[in-house]
Amino acid sequence: MAKFPNCHWTLFFFFFFVCLDHLILAQYQQDSQPQPSTEHSIQVRLSGDKRKHNEGRAEVYYNNQWGTICDDDFSIHSANVFCRQLGYVEAVSWFPGSKYGKGEGPIWLDNLYCTGRESSIAQCTSNGWGVSDCKHTEDVSVLCSEKRIPGFRFEDPLLNQIELLEGKLECGLWETLNRRMGYPSQREKPEV
Repeated sequence: MAKFPNCHWTLFFFFFFVCLDHLILAQYQQDSQPQPSTEHSIQVRLSGDKRKHNEGRAEVYYNNQWGTICDDDFSIHSANVFCRQLGYVEAVSWFPGSKYGKGEGPIWLDNLYCTGRESSIAQCTSNGWGVSDCKHTEDVSVLCSEKRIPGFRFEDPLLNQIELLEGKLECGLWETLNRRMGYPSQREKPEV
């Protein structure tokens, strides 16, 4: 039986370079992938025309301004995360193409990708805050189930427009809500 003295070194270098190649490729792929946002405490809401409480255009409050989410790469997984962030158990469906009307302001998120296990839309990957090639004709809309998460509480109920006091919306709260949402006060309306 013949001996091949350099065989061990040849195998060693072969496996070394194969492993090195895989490490470099994995690092390149990781660097080129969109990264999740580090902003975890954003607020979300459903908005738009002719809708029920559990459906509407998906909007995000970021950098002191409400904006929308583009429908590019959006999925039922993203819709589930969005609905859970609003206190609903899950999403029933989602709709591309501004079903509930075109939003206003910035399109905060584009190419949003969620696995469905995130607790906030901010934990999903995207192009980055405000980085979008979309128009408001591509605003995504969501239909959440009517079933609520037991014991769910919003971080800031005024931003999510659901602060009701025993079924009554008090005037002071209404004025505060309007100011926080960027709507003019009823008192500031010019008389016609």
